[in-house]
Amino acid sequence: MFKRLFEFPTASCYTETSMTNKQLIQKATDVVKTKKVQGGLIGDVGCALLSAKGKLYFGVCVSTGSNVLCAEKNAIGSMLTAGEYKIKMIVAVWKDLKGDVYVIPPCGNCRQFIKEVDLTNLHTNVVLDADKTVKLKELLPYNDSWMKQ
Repeated sequence: MFKRLFEFPTASCYTETSMTNKQLIQKATDVVKTKKVQGGLIGDVGCALLSAKGKLYFGVCVSTGSNVLCAEKNAIGSMLTAGEYKIKMIVAVWKDLKGDVYVIPPCGNCRQFIKEVDLTNLHTNVVLDADKTVKLKELLPYNDSWMKQ
């Protein structure tokens, strides 16, 4: 029989029709379990996303000497594995050594990746703090503005 090494929430545990920013921030914070590894850290950033179908998916950052996988891409990978492509709401958080939690916006690469997974994700609500969200398209200005000269 298989034994689980870590207990993380899985998508099958949660189905929500909507969530507040604070609730999603807390879900992302719950998966942060920092571990030092050779050449980096694993799990110091956590991500929670709510799919268009109302399921929650989670991911953590994996940063080693050979590669970096952002928490957002990890969560999106879980969503894709489940056959979903559209994101309603997403947040990533980082916890410092004192335990303070910071909401962090997706990096440029993650922003582009979210868009490329499904163009309707330009309307994804990106959580910036407990009281503020912006649409992904606001974080990706001119994302399709090729101008012939």
